Amino acid sequence: MNPFPVAKITFKELLKEKSFIGLLTLEVFLLFVSKLISNVVAGDTVKVAMDFALSFFFFTVALYSVFVSVGSTFRDVSDRVVYLILSKPLKRSDYVLGKFLGCAVAVAIFVFFSFFIVTSGILVISGTANLYVPHVVVVERVFLLSLLVFLMGVFLSAFGVLFAILFTSQVLALISAIFLFLAGLELSPVKELVVSSKYVSPVNKLIVQIAYYLFPNFSLFDVKDYVVHLAVKVSPLFFASVFIYSLIYTSAVLLVATYLFDRREL
Repeated sequence: MNPFPVAKITFKELLKEKSFIGLLTLEVFLLFVSKLISNVVAGDTVKVAMDFALSFFFFTVALYSVFVSVGSTFRDVSDRVVYLILSKPLKRSDYVLGKFLGCAVAVAIFVFFSFFIVTSGILVISGTANLYVPHVVVVERVFLLSLLVFLMGVFLSAFGVLFAILFTSQVLALISAIFLFLAGLELSPVKELVVSSKYVSPVNKLIVQIAYYLFPNFSLFDVKDYVVHLAVKVSPLFFASVFIYSLIYTSAVLLVATYLFDRREL
């Protein structure tokens, strides 16, 4: 297997995309929005600003991961680049894996710059806040959140490649990936609500529990409470389990994408 030529081409292509600079610029703008919102809220303005800033960071990375993975794969087909690539001594599985790796590296670079933008913004907001007791910002916690956000972005990129192969409409693939992400964020609260309810039948509870374990759980990657509230503790075992979860699930999604692409008529 030699997916690296495709990964290299994909990565160089994605760094030239306007979405890269555009979404980073949006993050800077959203930091100002976070500051403005915190000024009109009672209580610890730094915590409020951090909560909004980290939420924007989380969703911006998700959007970037979906757009680059779906858009890049569809562009190869529409511009007939995929025909040129597959005319070389290259397997279709190499193409799928290379496309995914290129997107994953692009997501890593995006998260890297986003981490510095968001961290710098939070430190400035904290330093300029008028509080009797200054709020302590632990940069190490922001970094751990960034690592989980990167895993989430890689996870979403795998689904983006899968949906780009599965559907013939780019819009449908984008909507499906975004819907899957939003649904995955709500899995944990929905499961807790349904399982603890006395008015839900055992069959429906079983269906919800099965869906909880089958659908990707993107809420696992959102640990902003751990960053904002210093009293919240998270075990290192949690971070390790999330890494293993994302690794296994991402591998399964790529296997399905490879299987579908092998049988797709081009």
